Amino acid sequence: MTVRCGSTAANISLALFLIIAFSKPLCYNFTDMGTYMQGLSENTQRTYAIYVNAFRKWLDGRDPSVEEGDAFLASLKENGSKRNTIGVAGRALRKAFDIAVGIPSIEMSEPCYLMLDQVKKLIDKAPTLLDKTIIIVTFSSACRISEILNLTVADLELDKGVAAVTRKGGRRERVALGQQGTEALRTWLKKRHTRSKRVFMDYTYNNIYYRLKLVGKKAGIPDFAPHQLRHSRVMHLRDAGVDWPDISEICGHTKGDTTIKIYGRRRAEERSKLLVDF
Repeated sequence: MTVRCGSTAANISLALFLIIAFSKPLCYNFTDMGTYMQGLSENTQRTYAIYVNAFRKWLDGRDPSVEEGDAFLASLKENGSKRNTIGVAGRALRKAFDIAVGIPSIEMSEPCYLMLDQVKKLIDKAPTLLDKTIIIVTFSSACRISEILNLTVADLELDKGVAAVTRKGGRRERVALGQQGTEALRTWLKKRHTRSKRVFMDYTYNNIYYRLKLVGKKAGIPDFAPHQLRHSRVMHLRDAGVDWPDISEICGHTKGDTTIKIYGRRRAEERSKLLVDF
């Protein structure tokens, strides 16, 4: 079974369009991008920076306005950008320039998550201990990849099966690693050869994203993306009978309905099993 998710391809195609359409190199210095980046995840910052830089070049010295923003978003549509991609671009402009550009409603695509046998296949096909450890720890804890990569050795309490992670917005929280996640980290720390205070050294989200994409291909899941590990763990816990409030706490959501809204949807073929005959 292949897992498909269209948003990644859409973002990549838009990024290529922007690079081609605008001659000057894009800026990724978030410090210079203003305070609007505060509280956003690293991945969201990177995505917003692409659209913000492209819009600045589009303006070519003109002042940002609703009219200019709407025209910019219209040009993205003309160049083949998808509805959800334009929505993300519009939110970036609203956030950065405080202009009320029109934003299309988001189309709900099929949920992207893996079955447990697929997760196990990813682990089996991981070519290095680094890849294997990150997959196991991320899935076991239901944390975001960025939260795992930012761990320091001082954050770990392996005797308690706990680690302190930095959630979205900078909130610090102690999370349960799970038995398999804890053991995977013990093994990794014994075998890694570095004095780095960071558990996974200087590997960035981009480094790990492309490494795990390759693992997905080896496992026969070509559309795999690292965040699916978190989504998949949520569905696995739900199928195991864990209640939504407990899952929400595991995910670190401050509002319970956030968990259901983001992760509560099943694929259409799975929902069909819930429909009783009449």
